[in-house]
Amino acid sequence: MKFVEFILKKSKFIAPIIIIIALVHGFFGVHRWQYYPLYLLGVLYFVLILLDYLDIFNLNSKTSKWIISIIILLIILSIISILGFQKQDLPTPSGEFQIGTKIFELEDKSRDEVYTEEEGDKRKIKYQAWYPTDEIETLQKAKWITEGTLLTTNLGKNILLTPRFILNHTAEIDSNSYYDAKLSRSLDKYPIVVISHGWKGFREIHTDFAEDLASNGFVVLSIDHTYGSQAVKFNDGKVAYLKRSALPRLVKPSTFDKAAHELAVNFGKDVIMVLDEIERLNKEDETFMEKLDLDKIGLLGHSTGGAGDVFTSLKDKRVKALIGLDAWVNPLNIEDLKKGLDIPSLFLRSEQWTKRQSVEPLNVLVKNSDNANIIQLENTNHVDFTMVYMYSPLSKYVGFTGKEGGRESAKMQREITLKFFDENLRNNNNEDFLKEILEKYDNLKLKEIN
Repeated sequence: MKFVEFILKKSKFIAPIIIIIALVHGFFGVHRWQYYPLYLLGVLYFVLILLDYLDIFNLNSKTSKWIISIIILLIILSIISILGFQKQDLPTPSGEFQIGTKIFELEDKSRDEVYTEEEGDKRKIKYQAWYPTDEIETLQKAKWITEGTLLTTNLGKNILLTPRFILNHTAEIDSNSYYDAKLSRSLDKYPIVVISHGWKGFREIHTDFAEDLASNGFVVLSIDHTYGSQAVKFNDGKVAYLKRSALPRLVKPSTFDKAAHELAVNFGKDVIMVLDEIERLNKEDETFMEKLDLDKIGLLGHSTGGAGDVFTSLKDKRVKALIGLDAWVNPLNIEDLKKGLDIPSLFLRSEQWTKRQSVEPLNVLVKNSDNANIIQLENTNHVDFTMVYMYSPLSKYVGFTGKEGGRESAKMQREITLKFFDENLRNNNNEDFLKEILEKYDNLKLKEIN
């Protein structure tokens, strides 16, 4: 066929060009799976040219159709993989401060680890701090995902149910933060926000919130909830992978409910452990000593992390404000929810979860709370409260995120979060901030609870 003849006679330069591209990628260490279809296309060109040169290639109509189909497929795969899974920059923080970051390990020797059978195993977590800094000139910029491909391979398997390597490009993305920077001395004390990811999340899945708050003068601590997180690598080399049995599927409702309750409570106890750690940091850590405002602590949690935050806020008076992102409070005891919260609380809810989840437990909590509101984000999915927009710009178009999800939705959420914590942890005296936000964005709806 003419197309194949063109390949063999007129476009022999394509194979060498693709091979040169592959060699250049190899020389600079930028081999990525996204280019593999392109490399295969070059190999196919090379083989066709070689067979034609040796005159052992019998080109008939059926063979030509197969060749054309393979070439078209490889071209399509090349375009989709290169454009659909490209490295993207993290959102630019809105504040005036540069951002420092440090990573800590924390063990509670009084608390048994419920997700292992190892005798004497105690609960151990990691958390990452983001904070305002002024001096970054000689410092190393942190990666967005510090565990690298150890985490991203697990993420591809557990979240997208795709080949393990499909999200490995995200391990190469830089954050906007710098390791071990000195805390800015611009303020006497800094308010604190503690972030909890959801089931199958990880501590950096909300880095956009953390960096934005830190750039605006908050100290932010994000928890890796061990065995509810994708993968946590400790300093001794041990890796704690997601324990799927912690939230089992295809079991009796009573079995699921018991596991879900234990998971939510475990997340909450992790938060309490970090609240205790904040007091230690303020007493003796070289970066944060006497610079943390222990009277200005807020919580931000997604899904199961939101449930853990509610559990904590109902019990611990150190918490002064709370934001829940599709907070999955269903596993908590309904009698506890009826007690309500006595702190400013804002619950952002995706349209997807309004349809798929029972909203009554959250309604019960809000109805019995002194100062709590629910705002629904129309045309959004549960994952739109995370940084899944960093995985692929195609996520919105294949239905993974909502129609109004992605970067723009995340930017709006960061604005809401900053204004809420500004009002409730820094007393900026803008009681109309919620009204202003609702008027600014058409897809936000304040839900009335009867």
